[in-house]
Amino acid sequence: MSEENQERPPDQDPEPHAEPAWRSGPAGPAAAGAAPGPEPARGPLRGLEYLESELSTSLEPSPRWHEVIVGLSPPGFFPWLAILFCLGIAALLTGQTEAAVLIGVAGLFVTAQGADAHPDWDLVHLLVTWVPSVIGFVFLAALAALLSHSEFAPATRMAVTAVAGLGALFCLLSLFRPVADPLASLLFRSGAPGHTQRLAARLVVFSLLLAPSAWFALRDELSPVLDEPNLLVTSRGLSGSLVGYVVLALASVGWLVRRPLRETLARLGLTPVRLRELAVIGAGVAALWLFNAGSEWAQKTVFPTLWADDQKFIESLAQVMGPGQMVLLGLSAGVGEEITLRGALQPRLGIVLTSLLFAALHVQYSWYGIASIFVFGLILGVIRQRSSTTAAILVHMLYDVLALTFAKT
Repeated sequence: MSEENQERPPDQDPEPHAEPAWRSGPAGPAAAGAAPGPEPARGPLRGLEYLESELSTSLEPSPRWHEVIVGLSPPGFFPWLAILFCLGIAALLTGQTEAAVLIGVAGLFVTAQGADAHPDWDLVHLLVTWVPSVIGFVFLAALAALLSHSEFAPATRMAVTAVAGLGALFCLLSLFRPVADPLASLLFRSGAPGHTQRLAARLVVFSLLLAPSAWFALRDELSPVLDEPNLLVTSRGLSGSLVGYVVLALASVGWLVRRPLRETLARLGLTPVRLRELAVIGAGVAALWLFNAGSEWAQKTVFPTLWADDQKFIESLAQVMGPGQMVLLGLSAGVGEEITLRGALQPRLGIVLTSLLFAALHVQYSWYGIASIFVFGLILGVIRQRSSTTAAILVHMLYDVLALTFAKT
């Protein structure tokens, strides 16, 4: 059995949280099940003492609302609330839509992890659990309406509209347990999925269903964008994306809520680089480079138009980027994508499906380019499985910086 399959499923909490003090009931032998002692004597003095004791007990204040919330909240919930609020406001004020979305999804994972760890938070989770399914439905339904009026050939237009429409319907159905539970069990190979796995399954399926329709919808939008490629990559946008992906990865594996920092880093595969891993990193960069060279040669030979489109996109980005932005792009893609996909998701989803999701996130390329990125994902997935996420991050980052440098020259 591989290391991935030996890891504990994310919705199993090793130790139940202790009940808050205000819910634990009266202390003492009577509360523990011991037989009650004799009734105290009711003489004149004892009677006054008894009455005073009863009055003081009846006048004790009942738990206030904030005490109830603190008692119900799983560990780390309020620190996460502060983190997500501050980062979310900063992303919105600076116009970083991608970062704001990633931080919002991280909030959903915090709530799901809290509900898995503490049953009293089921109601709180219920208030937000509908968000991925409903937003997926609305987004794909709007995309279906847009594609139905596109200028594609009738057969193509009908096919892509149907794919988007069926995807919208499936997203809506995934809100319900009879659909969500088998889906999560199938994707994550678990018998009894929890809130976290159901949420992850909905997001994975939404991303995979969105990719084909988004690819067709973007075909006519890329050309105008490439006329101003500096709008695609900004230092602020790359930094926001990096922060968003890291926050999402930490939230999805239960940092602060169910895992301390050391366990979180181990779960994500973030380990110090050992000497023998330097050879793995060098071999990984070489493998990606050799595969890309062969893939580009085949694309240029067999599909020259597709090759020209993909090269135009890469060269347009490279020409407007300085050395600092290239390194920042390497960090954003290398750290952000690897810690989220290979670090958090791959141990549960597997190499193939994670690589497919990785490719689905790059719909700006031609179908041939997306297929090549799928193979890139397989290579990075093997590196993560055989070595660590740290090694996969360095391979991805070094390759991206080198590729952009050569595209710029």
